[in-house]
Amino acid sequence: MLSLAIERMAVQAALHERSRSMNEAQRIAHLGSWEFDFASQTMHWSDEMFRICGVDPSGFIPSFDAYLNVVHPDDRARVRAEAAPMSQHLAPLPSAHRIVRADGSIRHVRSHGDLRLGDQSQATGVQGALQDISAQKQAELRETDLSAKLTATFESITDGFFLLDTDWNFAYLNGQAERILQRSRQDLLGKNVWQEFPSAVGSLCEQEYRRAMETQCTAQFEFFYPPLDTWFDIHAHPTKEGLAVYFQDITSKRLAQSQLQLLESAVSCLSDIVLITQAGSRAQGGPQIVFVNDAFVRRTGFLRDETIGKSPEFLRGTLFEHADYERMAARNELRVVQEEIMLHTKAGEAFWLEVNVAPLLDERGWCTHWVSVGRDITERRQAKSEILALNTQLEERVRHRTAQLEAANQELQAFSYSVSHDLRSPLKTIEGFSHLLERAVGGEADKKAKHYLSRIRSGTRQMAELIDGLLSLAQLSRDTLQFSSVDLSGIARQAVHECQERDPDRRVQVHIQDAMLARGDARLLLAVMQNLVGNAWKFTARHEHACIEIGSKAGAVDAMGETVYFVKDNGAGFDMAHAGKLFGTFERLHSPSDFSGTGIGLATVKRVVERHAGRVWAEGQEGEGACFYFVLGLTAEHGEGPDVCFGATSLIEAT
Repeated sequence: MLSLAIERMAVQAALHERSRSMNEAQRIAHLGSWEFDFASQTMHWSDEMFRICGVDPSGFIPSFDAYLNVVHPDDRARVRAEAAPMSQHLAPLPSAHRIVRADGSIRHVRSHGDLRLGDQSQATGVQGALQDISAQKQAELRETDLSAKLTATFESITDGFFLLDTDWNFAYLNGQAERILQRSRQDLLGKNVWQEFPSAVGSLCEQEYRRAMETQCTAQFEFFYPPLDTWFDIHAHPTKEGLAVYFQDITSKRLAQSQLQLLESAVSCLSDIVLITQAGSRAQGGPQIVFVNDAFVRRTGFLRDETIGKSPEFLRGTLFEHADYERMAARNELRVVQEEIMLHTKAGEAFWLEVNVAPLLDERGWCTHWVSVGRDITERRQAKSEILALNTQLEERVRHRTAQLEAANQELQAFSYSVSHDLRSPLKTIEGFSHLLERAVGGEADKKAKHYLSRIRSGTRQMAELIDGLLSLAQLSRDTLQFSSVDLSGIARQAVHECQERDPDRRVQVHIQDAMLARGDARLLLAVMQNLVGNAWKFTARHEHACIEIGSKAGAVDAMGETVYFVKDNGAGFDMAHAGKLFGTFERLHSPSDFSGTGIGLATVKRVVERHAGRVWAEGQEGEGACFYFVLGLTAEHGEGPDVCFGATSLIEAT
């Protein structure tokens, strides 16, 4: 009996030690065990189960419903469904869920159970385990968060990025890589780079990738891929898993560099001097030259190595005379400045430049450089000095000539008075005595004597008309123009009325356009109308149905779009071959026996129109009549052209 008691005690001690060891193992592994008996519908928990769930064993009766109260509310429905097979004496489904401990902390657990079989291999219950996987879950969450952050970082960078494994298969691509390569992740992930981009096989790209993998050294290079017509700047970094590749599309940059090289070549070929300096105050030792073109080297004799990094002051002059640079910068007036400056060559020769200095601004609007473009104007300056000297001489000569002309004008005026008084008196004497002689002889004079006396009187009258015409022409050339708005229609009617008074027996149909207004000297324009209307009146004298038309038309082709005034008749006309003689002094196209006149009237018209900066011309045909046109141009005093208003046409029946 004693031996049995001792043996029983030894077994109990062993069981106790085994139970203690198992509990310790469960504590260390955070693994609790539980049993559920189908017959009694009771549940047994190990000590670790209580610790994991955070409940006190002394006041807690284990059961499935009690456990559900510990499960997180959001997971209860799922856990109940996973445990449902136990109601049919089947093993529950594995479950990973959350529990809420009494202190409010949340744990992540994993539960699984197996059927417990009896003597006849019948299921008598379920025995299972509950493991606290909170630490593992936190590690997974941290790893997931880190992965998400890395992915977000790679997706946000402006570089294209992809990973290749050791078999050259794509393991990852960011969004920028998809856009640059014009391929989607779905198309490339898990596929071989050389099969997907066959044009890169054997190229610099493959050589550098393989060298980076073999030497485990970073490769950096620029590569043109023809199928995409794109230049890439590539950085390939070897890793344990393969190759990490960062790349950028530098096509625009390469194009800009090419254009910059072209621009530099073009600037170097310019004949103008180009000099670029960094912005900086003189107190800071600036501005410093950073670029000069070939024209600068040729003109100054300074080589680039002797120029770059120096201030323009070394040319014994400055591109910013009178501190223009500092003043513009201080006032924020960054604008183009044009100056004429004197510089010196390496040999000491002085030369003049016309310089345009323009600021270069960065994206903030700050001036970073000044670009100076200069043209050698040394010869122009010398020519300018010569021209100024010549101008001084010319002004002196003009003053001398002006004095001579004033004296000549005074003499001409004195001569005009002399002609007006001294020449008229003998003519009046001849005409008077010839008239007295004719009365004295009366009927005793024979026919021939009377003819001679008539010829004498006609000659004196013609001479008087010539003198009057010459005096009028001279007067028109000297008088100052008095500009005003002139009613050409009114002065045309006045000229017609004067003709009617001189020849009241003639019947002439006259058409005058109403409201013809122009700007000019009213007295001189009256002389124009008197001469032109008188001319038309005279040369229609032999026409039974004489007709004169006075008017204007705008935008005539012959007048280059100006307003044209005209006086038209259906009289004798003239041969256009002699049209050039019409406006000459004393020029006549008809004999005095056919039509009287002095040959001064049309010359007067031409002089007046030219003084109005205009033009006059004529068209005609023998026996068909003539039309005289004139245009009044811009006025020197008022700087404005004729002020014309068109109206209706009035009809005058001259009888």
